[in-house]
Order: sequence, then structure tokens, then C-alpha cells
Amino acid sequence: MADAVLVNPKGFKLINDQTLPFGLLYASIYACQEYEIKIIDQRIDKDWKEKFLNELEKKPLIVGITSMTGPQILDALEISKIAKGHGVKVAWGGIHASLTPKQTLENEYIDFVICGEAELTFHELVKALDKNLPLENVNGLWYKENGQIKANPQRNDIKLEDLPRLPYYLVEDMEKYIQIKETRGNRRSINIFTSRGCPNKCTYCFNQKFNKGYWRQMSAKRAIEEIRYVVEKFKLENIFILDDNFFVNIPRTKEIAQGIMDMNLDFTWDVLGAEIDTLRRVDRDYIDFLAKSRCKSLLFGIESGSPRILKLIKKNMAVEDVLYVNKMLKGSGLKAYYSFMSGFPTETDEDLKMTVSLMLRLKEENPNIEYGTVKPVIVYPGTELFDVALKEGYQPPKRLEDWAHVTWGNYSKLNYPWLSKKRKTMLTDLYYYSLLMNPDHLYINSKLFTTVARAYYPIAKYRVRHLNFMLPFLSRSINFVQNHFM
Repeated sequence: MADAVLVNPKGFKLINDQTLPFGLLYASIYACQEYEIKIIDQRIDKDWKEKFLNELEKKPLIVGITSMTGPQILDALEISKIAKGHGVKVAWGGIHASLTPKQTLENEYIDFVICGEAELTFHELVKALDKNLPLENVNGLWYKENGQIKANPQRNDIKLEDLPRLPYYLVEDMEKYIQIKETRGNRRSINIFTSRGCPNKCTYCFNQKFNKGYWRQMSAKRAIEEIRYVVEKFKLENIFILDDNFFVNIPRTKEIAQGIMDMNLDFTWDVLGAEIDTLRRVDRDYIDFLAKSRCKSLLFGIESGSPRILKLIKKNMAVEDVLYVNKMLKGSGLKAYYSFMSGFPTETDEDLKMTVSLMLRLKEENPNIEYGTVKPVIVYPGTELFDVALKEGYQPPKRLEDWAHVTWGNYSKLNYPWLSKKRKTMLTDLYYYSLLMNPDHLYINSKLFTTVARAYYPIAKYRVRHLNFMLPFLSRSINFVQNHFM
């Protein structure tokens, strides 16, 4: 019998998401040393409901749920409702609940919110429920008492170096999380973290509130140990480092790369959190060193090609820096993925044209890149951009469930007052056609998508280059599927 049941909701239904349930694993890291923990993943387990109901019959102390802003919220609420129907208390954690703890707790199916990092807070909450200890002593916890919402003091940030290794044994079938993508050479891959947070001040990013705007690291020695452990234990041929900003400490990253080479193990690695402002400070020798260590690709968030918009969102880089880094990567063997956004307050057609122009120029100057997509910007609560949006007349969702429609995958449901219906339609088309310019998309593991995108690439590129979306049958078809089935 499990003392605590942790559930990962599915969210986007048509995307094959094989990312490990990191939020739940980290939340379990201390609790599992004293209590029995059961992890259920709605994304992966086809029989998740049967497993969940079976655990609820045994009356666990608590059900814990994680959720991001967007469609995952509706699935998380359905899971919460089932748990409450069986008389089991429910705790929410993760980014969205941490950004909106009061509104989250106002929902009748939620008893607790764990704000920020959950490792210690969740353990102490389970212990308090088990031993009937005062909840007011659990830092980082929001809860209900006699119909009133109570907020305990924030918890100090955890030192990553002190964390035990993730309890991978709690994952029922690890093979279901091994990513094998044709576009990645069919190499066995999983994701890992070696740091948290980011020192940059981007106005749209949740890091400013969730991680308090600063960066913490594992030592290079500890990171190397963790990499070796997962590669050997799970027979991996590739790892994806998911840090928000991996290259903050350049000597550390060089030490990690050297450590990877010294392992003499046959695997490659990719970085899904790189920033232009940090790599602007390195030289080609450093890039060549990364390539020598079998680093294969870097993912950058560029966001806009407009200097004015970059200044507005405090991106801490110039367009010239992007071009410099792109030129430095050319011929190195390192592939660059660049992602962009649209729909910022005050963004004009001219700003958008600069973004598209930069996208295409990057490919012309360095063929070994992928454009990424031009996603809608999401205005997250607690960010500086959220305050700007409020001044522009934005009315954020008043209920937890209404945040389910706030997602980069659905422009039509974003009620940004600075975007007319016509402009939303145009930006939606831009998003989907930019998606079709990415047949080797990092996050889509679908042969059908790859085939369609490769066939449609010239048309998609033409439409994006000229912002010409007349008779956009394919993009509207994709949008219809997303609206009705995701």
C-alpha cells in the first residue's frame, strides 16, 4: 500500500511526450526514504485509471499532482476530483500552482499547494498528515483551515549538491521513457538536469518568480557522476540536458564536457537550454571542444528579430550577437535549434518581419540549423510581462480551470486585447507554417509529421517569408485538430 500517490496528468493528447515525470521524482526524493510512494503517469499508462482507483481504495495519506499552465490543468482537475470522491486529500505542485497558489486553492478539489521546490515540503507534508503534526510548521505550504486559506513562509532554496540521486526505481517501466527518434539517429535517450534557474531577467519567463531570478548548479563532478549513472544503468546512447541555462558557468561546462570524454562511453549529448548571451563570450576553440566531446546540438530561445522587442522583453542580447554565435557554430558539427515567439504587446508587422528575416538569414548563413517555431507568447502570472499585459487591458483567468486554454498551441483562445481577431488568425498561420518548416522537430516523434513537413517545406517557407497565408488549408486543418482533440 502506498502512503502517497503522485500523478502526472497528460495535457496535450496528440504529442508523444516521453519526458520522465521529473516533478514527481524530485518531490519523492526524501519522502521515499520514509514512506511508500506510487507514481502514476497518465501520459504513459493506458490503464492509469484502474491503477489509480486501486490505490485510492487503500486510502493513501495524500494524492500529489503536478501541472503546467495549459491543457494539463483539466486532466489534473479530473484526477483531483476522483481522489476527493474517495475521501483522499489532494496537493498540487509545479510551476502553475506555485505562481497562483491562492487561486489554485480556491478550487474545491484541492487541499494543499506546494509552492516552489517540493523535495522537503512534500516530505514534511506527508509526515505531518501521518503523525498529525501542525501544518503551520511546513514551510513552502499553502493550505485550507476552517475555510480560510493559509500561507506558510517560503522555503529556502535547496542546494542541488546535497540532493540524493533521483529514485528512478519509482518509475514502473523505464523503457517507456527511453526516447528513440528517427530524427535523432534512433539513439536511446533520456533527459537530465544539472542546474536550476537562470540569472537573466527576461520579462516573459516564470524563472523570475519561481527560481527568484538566479541560477544554481550541481558541481561538474556531481553532474558527471549523474550522467555516467544514467548512461550505464539505462544503456543510453544519448542524453538531453534540460537546464534552463546550461552555459552560465563556462569553466563548469568545459569540465563536464571533459568528464564525458574521459568516460570512454559511446553516447552523445544535447543541450536544450542555451542562451546567446553566454555563448557570445566563448571562442571557436570552445565550440570545437564541445563537438569533440560528442555534443550534437544546442537549443536557443531567440524570441524576436526586432531590437525594440528584444529590449522590451529584456532579452540581454542583440541581433548581432545571434548572428555572431550562428557564424561561430557553422562547420563545427554542432547543430543549432532556434525558437521564436510572437504576439508581444506593442509588436507590429515590422517587428514580425524582422523576426522572419532573422530566421531565414540564420539558415542561409549556417545550413546546419533548425528554425524552431514562432510560438505565441504566454503571459504567465508573476512575470514582468504579466504586469505590462494588465496595463494593456488583459484580463487573466479568474478560475483555475480557465488557465487550461492559456497555451502556445492555441492562439484563438488567448484573450490578449492588443491582438485583433484578424491578427490572431495571421499569427496562428505563422505558427503552424513555421512548424512545418521543422521536419526534424525536437519534440514531435511522428513519421507522418516528418513526411508531411518535408513535402510541404518549400510552400511553408514561401508563406512564412512573405507572411502570405491566403487559403491556408493545411495550417487551418492542423489548428482544427488541435482545438478539437487536444
